[in-house]
Amino acid sequence: MTTEPIDPIRFPIGPWQPQETYTLADIRQLVDQIRTLPDVYALVLNNATPDDLQKQYRPGSWTVQQLVHHVADMHLLHFFRLKNALVEPGATTLMVDMNGWAALPEAQNAPISDSVTMLYGVHRRIAFLAGSLQPEELAVTYYHPVRARTLTILQALSMTVWHGEHHLAHIRLAMQS
Repeated sequence: MTTEPIDPIRFPIGPWQPQETYTLADIRQLVDQIRTLPDVYALVLNNATPDDLQKQYRPGSWTVQQLVHHVADMHLLHFFRLKNALVEPGATTLMVDMNGWAALPEAQNAPISDSVTMLYGVHRRIAFLAGSLQPEELAVTYYHPVRARTLTILQALSMTVWHGEHHLAHIRLAMQS
């Protein structure tokens, strides 16, 4: 079986690779990465000009502005999914039209500072939640409709870190052009 090479522009940090198990050190690292990722976004976007915000990392992609809002939106949604999995096992997970959301005037024009502020709050909440869970709670699962697979809370935390870093790499690519 042949596999196609991974497009380094579409997946600049590679695709998300879930682990089956996580050590205590892995968990601590995930929580720390979740806690500090908004700082990295703030640093990268600190001197972004209005022209930078309209740049794309590849033809037809979302702009930097849309990417920032997308990450904030999806990480808030992810926080809700985590909490819902912990209190309503087996509940249906909300599915959203990400391209539709990115096309809204708000996603194209709202100040990115609002979404960076949102990332700070949501990431602190996710980190606090993750850091307060017992091993059996970290093993709770839920169905992720976009990935079309069941995830543990730990895998979902890993995916959050990957998603944030994945789009941060897109932002860096766009701003270099």
